[in-house]
Amino acid sequence: MISIAFPDMFNRTVTNTTEDYDATLQNLKMLLWSEKGELFGDPYYGTGLKKYLYEQNDAVLKDILIDDIYTAVATFMPQLKIDRKGITINYDGTKVTVTIEAINRVSFQTNLYNLVLLDTTV
Repeated sequence: MISIAFPDMFNRTVTNTTEDYDATLQNLKMLLWSEKGELFGDPYYGTGLKKYLYEQNDAVLKDILIDDIYTAVATFMPQLKIDRKGITINYDGTKVTVTIEAINRVSFQTNLYNLVLLDTTV
């Protein structure tokens, strides 16, 4: 799978393409950071995780977030086969990370995608 990378408007004017793991990771980042209804024409695209980042950290909220991530990835990224048990959310005091274990249906490889949602050390 080949995807067009978003242009770096400040440093270069070249269109980059990314392949396989990097393209899927970039698409996952866009999907997880998009609010529902943010994509023009599709009111269901996105997860709405931003509104939950500063809420109380409990098991119910974690379960809701995992459901939102699973639904969004299963709906909008058909090239990935995921299981709800393969999604974990970790908080270590300074970072909130999401780890998604998925099988790429194009290459049939199992990949682990780590995404940092919030980093308070920066």
